[in-house]
Amino acid sequence: MLVADYNSGTLIVFLAAEKPDSVVETKDNIIRISKEGKTLAYHFTDLSFPKSGPVTLDSDTIKKLNQKLTDAGFEAELSPDLQPKFVIGLVQSIEKHPNSDHLAIAQVAISKDKSIQIVSGSPNLRTDVKTVVCLPGAILPSGKIIWPGQLRSVDSQAMMAAPRELGLKNAPDRPGMIILPDDFGDVGDPLDFNRANELEFD
Repeated sequence: MLVADYNSGTLIVFLAAEKPDSVVETKDNIIRISKEGKTLAYHFTDLSFPKSGPVTLDSDTIKKLNQKLTDAGFEAELSPDLQPKFVIGLVQSIEKHPNSDHLAIAQVAISKDKSIQIVSGSPNLRTDVKTVVCLPGAILPSGKIIWPGQLRSVDSQAMMAAPRELGLKNAPDRPGMIILPDDFGDVGDPLDFNRANELEFD
């Protein structure tokens, strides 16, 4: 997994969620953050991008970053991650969360042959609806990065987003995941944010 965000002249490349008690190592203009020998993130402080916010790193940019890592004495360990992070999902089944009275465990299809488990507290969660799934590595408009984790000791591999979490134009000011029209797209398709901004919500 590779997540990149550019702000205030620094490109931060996440390979995993940062954790407490991480080790920080600086060489040249690069900061490596690691935990038990595993790289969590790199900060590149000598790069420039056209605008701040999430950055998609293509193969050429990855090659240049790996060269910078090598030149500084780090391992060239970055590889492209061009998979879409916001996709159309289909809620297939729901069960009660064993440790919560307001959370549920949903099995959600994110392609024709793959389903994942998502713990959700959405009040409008139901089966057989299409929604937007934010996969690990997705960066929300708020800057929040989605990582796999646990909610009340139950694994959750992604998040089903509310319209306002996606920053959509007509997002209502209330909780609840986005429910897409059946004809919005196929399961697994990348979210078309332009079309999503034209949706009207009840």
